[in-house]
Formats: sequence, C-alpha cells, structure tokens
Amino acid sequence: MTLVALAAALLLPGCAGRGRRPAYTSDIEAVIPSGTVSLNRGDWVMGETRGVWKVEAQPATTNAAPERLGYVTARLYREVRGGPTFTMYEVSTLDRSEIIGTVDSLGNAQRFRPRRDGGIDTEKVGNNTLPLSVQAIFSTMRPVTLVATTERALAFEFLDLNRDGTLDEIEFPRLKDRMISPDLNKDGKVDFQEFDQVDDL
Repeated sequence: MTLVALAAALLLPGCAGRGRRPAYTSDIEAVIPSGTVSLNRGDWVMGETRGVWKVEAQPATTNAAPERLGYVTARLYREVRGGPTFTMYEVSTLDRSEIIGTVDSLGNAQRFRPRRDGGIDTEKVGNNTLPLSVQAIFSTMRPVTLVATTERALAFEFLDLNRDGTLDEIEFPRLKDRMISPDLNKDGKVDFQEFDQVDDL
C-alpha cells in the first residue's frame, strides 16, 4: 500500500462521518409541512368574518340604479400547523354560497370556472386594488363599487320582501307576539334600527 493510499484510508471515514446529518428526535420535524399548501379544509382553519361588501356595477344608462352583481366577504384564515393569520376575500354571486373567485391580502386575484366533469378550473386574473380585482373576477367592463354592509343588514334586506325599509307581520312574524316584539315605537312595523337591537337572531 502506498503512502497516499494509506492516508486516504485513514482520513475518509472521518470526513464521511462529519458530513452526515445527525439523527434528531425532536417533534419539530414531524409537523413541518411537505409539498405545496392549498386553501382547503385540511390545511387551513377559517376564522371569523372580517367584513362584507355589496358589489355594485355602474348602471348601463345614466338615470338607472347601480346593478348589484354579488358580494365580497373578508375571512380570516390561519394555517392548521401554526403561523400567522391572513385575510382572504371571497367573491360570490347574489347567491352567497356560490364562490366565483378570491383575492388574497397581497391583491392576487383568481377566478373559478366550473368544468363539465364537475371540477373547477382556477384562472389568475391579475394583481390590483380590491375593486379592480373584483371587477376582473366578474368579467365586467363596468367599474364596480364595494359598498360596506353587515350580516345583520343583509338579513334585514332579505326579510324585507316589499323593499319598503320596514318589516311587517308577514315578513317578521315575531311582531304578532307583543311580549317579545322588537317594535319599540309600537307603530306595527320594525325598522332596521329596531331589528338591529334583537339579540337572538
């Protein structure tokens, strides 16, 4: 055996041992996520609603009222495995259960398109201000305005079938029970201020 071969035989095992990663027994490695993380129920916990807006498009004619296209709901999300929370804006049609897109807190917007096989295609529609991102998701050329509202105001609006700004006994049967009626001024109707004071809705 030559001198060079002898030196290599003595030094290589020590070098190989130094290069190996030690075997950790900590629990930290067990919770590190692997692969990509998506916004599904398995990876994220949804927190409370942070805001609701009505999406209104400019009318096609000058004297017409704005057309309501749908809603934007801000929800707080947190990764199940830990980490900071962030807000995601869900864009829906007039049927609030039909989510047609999302805008993240950085302004990245994506639109959802149903496929014939039942799946959903995701299409990126840019990065912009929230109103412009919502406009892109709705695929409209008309500028949109986001009108802040509340879940309680939307519930009142849903019950107000004749759109007169008050609820009568047909729209709000609780009026018939004088003991628990929210009709504070006793005019036989409930306006939004009275409705908003009812705690158990």
